[in-house]
Amino acid sequence: MKIFSLIFVLIFSLAALPTYAKLADDLNDLVGYTITASKTINRWYDDEKGNDTFEGCDRGRVIVFDDNTSLTCAGRGYQYVYRPTAIILTREITSKGKSFYDVKMVVGDKVYDMGR
Repeated sequence: MKIFSLIFVLIFSLAALPTYAKLADDLNDLVGYTITASKTINRWYDDEKGNDTFEGCDRGRVIVFDDNTSLTCAGRGYQYVYRPTAIILTREITSKGKSFYDVKMVVGDKVYDMGR
């Protein structure tokens, strides 16, 4: 019985390694960012339509949170979730004497490039 349990744990651990490797790669790209907020996505809208579910990002799509603040998608990615939690990450960048913030939004296991 112990051998069966050990084999099961070993197989399960090996199957989970790619997931952890991807997480480590994703987090490695976020070194230097600061978690600045945790918000619930309320709805989205763009030029053509809107909805109260989160359907990922399309360039220019506005994501509205429960506190009525919003961010605009700067990239693309598909995901379908109803009222998910979004973790907002920011990093200050200074160029030619001017400062601005690079903004990322994490929903589930996806990282989105955002603008204000």
